[in-house]
Amino acid sequence: MRKLQNLISDFSKKFLLKAAAAASVLFLSTALLTLPSFAASAYDNLAVANVTSEPLNMRTKPSTDGEIVGKCYRGAGGTVLEKKDGWTKVRSGKIEGWMCDKYLLFGTDIEPLAKELGLLSAKITATTLNVREIPSTDSAILKQAAEGDSFPVLSESDGWTKVQLSADTNGYISSKYASIGPVPAAAVDAKEESAALSASGNGTSAAPSYVISATEDEIYLMAACVAMEAGDDSYEDKLAVASCIVNRVKSGKWGKTISDVIYADGQFPGASSGLLDKYLAKGPSKSCIKATKDALLGSNNIGDYLYFKSAKHASTGSYSSYKIVGGNCFYKK
Repeated sequence: MRKLQNLISDFSKKFLLKAAAAASVLFLSTALLTLPSFAASAYDNLAVANVTSEPLNMRTKPSTDGEIVGKCYRGAGGTVLEKKDGWTKVRSGKIEGWMCDKYLLFGTDIEPLAKELGLLSAKITATTLNVREIPSTDSAILKQAAEGDSFPVLSESDGWTKVQLSADTNGYISSKYASIGPVPAAAVDAKEESAALSASGNGTSAAPSYVISATEDEIYLMAACVAMEAGDDSYEDKLAVASCIVNRVKSGKWGKTISDVIYADGQFPGASSGLLDKYLAKGPSKSCIKATKDALLGSNNIGDYLYFKSAKHASTGSYSSYKIVGGNCFYKK
């Protein structure tokens, strides 16, 4: 009888244990179903330089004593590799280096400023895709983009994405054939920047007497802006754009520095769409740097004009005076 009681007791214990286990599994499954899901963000593991004047230095170690290996201008950054003592190691383009956290934006903190920083890019996913003048399949085709091509995003609406093709040309692509996400600009190699400035002249002699204040980084930034606005045009065209930037700094209407003028709201759209960052990463040509330095030294081929736009979009009849140099029209209102 005692053996039978023990057998029943053992069976009861095993049954109760199995029942409890089953109940735990059911409870856990139900709990998991009620928990919110957190999808990975496109901004995860990214860091971006939150600066508008001087670029953020990338160093060989997490300290201001570290050698400067790269420079992240406005909107530049990349993948977070490591964090230590208020510094973050980032891979940006071909460069890896440490940057101070207080000048960086991380992860989803980047998202509200992505459009302002020019971080959103549309990457073509179709074999070929028409870029149209207006958001309609009946619109004129400006160009055909190939798979993998990417363009700065200006806006999105009703299945169309407005992208910037050049400093003075925008177009529209079908949103369903593009992958849109944050793509921080690549850092500028510090040695390459220094070499480019020296190779263009005026870089190895005594400090030049510029007509406005200009650091080496601002000269590079200004030359990249000249490259963006004048492209492969002649030296005279580049000097004209550089002269206009100098005129604007002198006027004080858009700020007191080259950086202020270039990043002023609405003045150089490419500076806020990410287009300028591409020219910074690529590096301005010797001709663009020479035109920039010459303008800073006082050369000027447009007089005191403060405004300009593409000659093909200019409304010359509404200007009090104007001068066309290459592909741009410089004017007074």
